[in-house]
Amino acid sequence: MQQHNHRYHTAEKGFSLIELIAVMVIVGIIATIGVSRLTPSTMLQLQAGRDLLTTALFSAQQKAMAQLAPVRVIVSGSTVDVRVDSNRDGNFTADESISVAGIRYPLDVSGGITFSSHVLNYDHLGHTSPTVIAVSNNGQSVDVTVTATGYAY
Repeated sequence: MQQHNHRYHTAEKGFSLIELIAVMVIVGIIATIGVSRLTPSTMLQLQAGRDLLTTALFSAQQKAMAQLAPVRVIVSGSTVDVRVDSNRDGNFTADESISVAGIRYPLDVSGGITFSSHVLNYDHLGHTSPTVIAVSNNGQSVDVTVTATGYAY
């Protein structure tokens, strides 16, 4: 009789858990590298700058409606400032800059982001003058449109 050694003849089908995890890690690294090369950092910085600006505009509108006091947004260079005319004297001094949700204005945006210069005044209804603010970086730009009702997109 022939004696079989099962240790050498048993073939398991499939991959081990360690092999599957190793393949998933390698695919993840390749995907991360591919996405970072397809999505330039300039575009990501522009989107971040646009989001910071829209957040400031939304905060200003909400503050004006909640405080029933005029609010001014000053956008210039790489700085966004939100000020409340709390004493209603018509002057928006630097010490009237606000803090909202942990963000202290004026806010300097990094990464080479610049804004076209604008001053927007929000009334107690959250309304302001309609305008378009350009957000630029490395020769590329995106626009933030502000409607008369204060909505920014």
